[in-house]
Amino acid sequence: MATFLMLLMDTNISITIILIREFFNKILILQLFIPTMNENKDQRVQQLDVKCETKTKAMSAYGYEIVQTLIVDIEPDEHVKRAMNEINAAARLRMAATEKAEAEKILQIKRAEGEAESKYLSGLGIARQRQAIVDETIQH
Repeated sequence: MATFLMLLMDTNISITIILIREFFNKILILQLFIPTMNENKDQRVQQLDVKCETKTKAMSAYGYEIVQTLIVDIEPDEHVKRAMNEINAAARLRMAATEKAEAEKILQIKRAEGEAESKYLSGLGIARQRQAIVDETIQH
């Protein structure tokens, strides 16, 4: 069931409200004419915000062509919101896992560099120790 509400205003003479409603595959049109003979009425554009679910392509079958509509707020279905939140959460978890793996990789590299430096210095110490032994035996 779809409902369409059109508000046609002539600010000095009248307000016409047209309600088009689809009910059991029948189109019901209700037109309400409200005379307003107010000469002092403001000439600014007035806006009526209406929340409704509509399918604009179904209107051409009834002789109406919707040329342009202004959409100011989109409110997706709860299932769509939940799915979008799950997609965002999965992307954040994937990014967090990548960052964690990168941090572990850096730790392993630094650990290996530290061990290599330690072994190099240990080998350098042993080499100096042997050199000192050789130098001492030559002097005696």
